Amino acid sequence: MSDDDPVEGFVEGSVEPFDESDESYDGPKTRDMEAELRDRTGVDAGGTGLETGVDSETASAFWAAVIYVNAGVLLVALGPVVYALRGLPLVSAVLVAGGVVAFLRAYSVYREFDATGEEDAAGEEASDASDGN
Repeated sequence: MSDDDPVEGFVEGSVEPFDESDESYDGPKTRDMEAELRDRTGVDAGGTGLETGVDSETASAFWAAVIYVNAGVLLVALGPVVYALRGLPLVSAVLVAGGVVAFLRAYSVYREFDATGEEDAAGEEASDASDGN
């Protein structure tokens, strides 16, 4: 090969990669997404940072509702599939009915949690009103 071949020079190790100390790059700068996220949320990429405490009752109600909704979606979607592929109308109807029951249970969990939140707020307002007199 010729003496001017850059590939041969690179393979031999005589060609150095770009100089890392070269600060003359004038192209577009990249954004530091981690720093922007940390500034906006107060949480770093490792997940540590500002921790907000969640009441155990709130967390359990939330996760119960999530599981009921997921089960409802699965069962309501699976019912027609079983009917279409296997031709089992009774099984399909039971699956859809089970999905509807799961949705209703998720709604009842939400309403129970919402009712306790309203009672707590009403109790706090009543105690604030009695303290003010």
